[in-house]
Amino acid sequence: MTDRQVPRGAEGGSVRLVGTAHISKDSVTEVEETIERERPDVVAVELDEGRYRQMKGELPDDLDAGDLLRGNTVFQFLAYWMLSYVQTRLGERFDIEPGADMHAAVETAESLGLGVALVDREIQTTIQRFWARMTLVEKLKLVGGLFLGLFGYGTDEEELDVEELTDADVVTAMMAEFRRFSPGGAEALIDERDAYIAHKLLALRTAGHDVIAVVGAGHREGIERYLADPESLPPMDSLVGTQKGRRFSIYKAVGYLIALGFLVFFFLLVMAGAQNDFLLRVFATWFLFNGVFAFALAKLAGAHWPSATVGGAIAWMTSVNPLLAPGWFAGYVELRYQRVNVADIGTLNEILADEESPIRDLFGRMLDVPLFRLIAVVAATNIGSIIATLLFPLVVLPWLANDIGGVGAIGDLMIEGARNSAELIWGVFA
Repeated sequence: MTDRQVPRGAEGGSVRLVGTAHISKDSVTEVEETIERERPDVVAVELDEGRYRQMKGELPDDLDAGDLLRGNTVFQFLAYWMLSYVQTRLGERFDIEPGADMHAAVETAESLGLGVALVDREIQTTIQRFWARMTLVEKLKLVGGLFLGLFGYGTDEEELDVEELTDADVVTAMMAEFRRFSPGGAEALIDERDAYIAHKLLALRTAGHDVIAVVGAGHREGIERYLADPESLPPMDSLVGTQKGRRFSIYKAVGYLIALGFLVFFFLLVMAGAQNDFLLRVFATWFLFNGVFAFALAKLAGAHWPSATVGGAIAWMTSVNPLLAPGWFAGYVELRYQRVNVADIGTLNEILADEESPIRDLFGRMLDVPLFRLIAVVAATNIGSIIATLLFPLVVLPWLANDIGGVGAIGDLMIEGARNSAELIWGVFA
């Protein structure tokens, strides 16, 4: 473990940074000894209010599952859970509870009657901004790579040397590797938090407090740089709040194109004077095709009958509206049958730690955990609707077209509908 004295500020306060490995027993010992020896006014820790309360056992177990069903929050939570799992596996590898360094810092400070300052940004904000900054390819690589790790493939923790985890060269190499993988993600996960923590520490120093700050070794260099040159700090307002996603999203663009194509298709058929019974068959088949796929995959994920039915019934509409998803509706109904809580994360990690059971058995046990089942139902319902949407023009529409002369006849109707639309518009403005 390393520590370094930051120059005392003109205001009379001081900050000493202690860089730790969150899974190192040596870090725990050194944190305790440093605080007992220095007896600062304040011990600052890399925690936010939520993680502090959870560490103290004060956070209610119940999760607001409704939050998990809004927008990209499901995927953000998956990223959080996967990162938590990796840290848990490292903790098991080195026989120590992840975050033991922060726990030791808080317990030691409180036992000595010292002040404790929580100086990290809220984890929900960090994960949201982390996810928003990543590209689609980076997200796919992260989720895919971590899933491979979850099921025992491609994990390298056995090769890690815990004594090297706080060595500056190793930490620098790890940070550089992550930046190569995702520059935007690294900015939200590392750089922004360096600046946020530095803001908090500067406020303590300005108030005249002598502070020992216990932070992860990967943050030490960035925080030191800001403490030495406060003028370089970005404004605090730029480090908090919800981060908007990238303006251009391939997923949303494809969704809007599908919606536009669906509406244009029906509009042109109507303008061409297509028979009502053909239009009714197309719509009914669209409804059933989407519903069956969404319903079937929801049931495979363990959804209750009402949840799967609602997801299937709404799939036809959500498949042409990229701002909605049938999985949200199925998930809300599913919440009537089960309650999710933070303890589910620990249960999932315990299941995944079983390296003897086949993947199929592991997945079945994971589906028995309410939190995982909720996420699985939401994802599976959405995937079913997406598959149906993509297959419909390739499989179903040619079959329906046989009644009117084949696929070519549909093309002719659409051309005629476009011609009629143009004539109508010309007649209005001519």
